[in-house]
Amino acid sequence: MLAFFIAASIVCSMNKEIKKNKRRKQLQQQRRLLSTLQQTLLSQKICQQVSRANCFKEAQHIALYTPVKGEANPLPLQDASNKSFYLPVLSTEHKFHLNFVKIHKNTKYKNNIYAIPEPIYTPRDIIPATQLDLVMMPLVATDKEGHRMGMGGGYYDRSFAFKLNSDANSPKLLGFAYHFQLVDQLIAESWDVPLDYIATDRTQDLITCFDGAT
Repeated sequence: MLAFFIAASIVCSMNKEIKKNKRRKQLQQQRRLLSTLQQTLLSQKICQQVSRANCFKEAQHIALYTPVKGEANPLPLQDASNKSFYLPVLSTEHKFHLNFVKIHKNTKYKNNIYAIPEPIYTPRDIIPATQLDLVMMPLVATDKEGHRMGMGGGYYDRSFAFKLNSDANSPKLLGFAYHFQLVDQLIAESWDVPLDYIATDRTQDLITCFDGAT
């Protein structure tokens, strides 16, 4: 009997993962179908919404990301003055974790193992994730409770896991999304770190997530 329940649990888990991967591929395909012009215009709308938000205005240390495969582009937010901006790089010390590196107009880049441009940096350019004020989060999908579906590598969840295990209020995590990436419901795993806010090209103000922001 015990073996039956174990087998049933494994099958259920496998089916859930199959459904999640199918949904991920469908949304990735929808994202890739956007033209370059559409990506630019929609990303500009999202940036405008974020730049009006208090969480952005009040933040000093802000992490962005380099968009790939049609992702919405938060990099124009760098035009804001009197703020420090950072990009994620794959950690060489902790597998499947990210470091966040300060960038400036003269920063040089090289591709990582996923062909994503990363800033070339020295150790003094790294800021601890706990000292960031606001993080733009890439995603495949999210829901209004702040559940986020990423690419499946778990890098962001591991890097911000301290938000699950403490009363840490910072950094705020902001899902940077096209409107079609905001879905009705996602199934959360115990290790998923919820978003605090979501910005899309079709919302006037940031969505405050039920599970994230307090």
